Amino acid sequence: MPLFEWVKIIITISVLIFITVFTEMSLLWFVSCIIFAFIYYSNIPAYMRYTLIIIIPLVITIIIMQIVSGLIFSQYNVFLIIQTTFKIVCATIIIIGSRFFIGSNGFKAFINVFPDTIKLFFLVFTRILYKLLRLNTMIVYQIQSRINMKSNEKYYIPKYYSVAFVSNQFYSLAHYRNGIISRTADTIPEIIIYHNYSMKEYIVTVLIIILLIINIIF
Repeated sequence: MPLFEWVKIIITISVLIFITVFTEMSLLWFVSCIIFAFIYYSNIPAYMRYTLIIIIPLVITIIIMQIVSGLIFSQYNVFLIIQTTFKIVCATIIIIGSRFFIGSNGFKAFINVFPDTIKLFFLVFTRILYKLLRLNTMIVYQIQSRINMKSNEKYYIPKYYSVAFVSNQFYSLAHYRNGIISRTADTIPEIIIYHNYSMKEYIVTVLIIILLIINIIF
């Protein structure tokens, strides 16, 4: 039983519940949320932190919707808008950072508890997603380097590549599934988890648990 991986999964879920469900905005809650967000932010590699830009349109959309609904129902609450915005920012940072905080070992531990059918789905889906983010981005860059983006040639990408892209993903899905099945005897074996933890991981995990306990007590 990979205990440490499940501890990180459980505390990540607990942190998200703590941020999104709690409605009483005390100083302790506010400081704890900032610390949680910073911890998960620090786990995001520097080259991946650009993904946090998705927070901007999300926050703007929520603010506009709350302002419009407040004007319509004459219940305009600035404090509620600030609180909701703060929750969205912190929760988004934690969701993105949880991928790196939990890591591949946590994902493996999560997959191993499911039946073989669901486990196979997760394995295939993960591979397709990885190839989607890695291979197809490179292909689009190569196409862009070979065509004139200021002319009508730029429409060749969605016109021709999208069809090939979808076809290739369905082919890869079946091909990889058959490859896994052909290499297993009766059942899909448990995914190997390499327990290589750093002292930083232990310290950060204990810090998160302590903060959650403090908030529960007080």
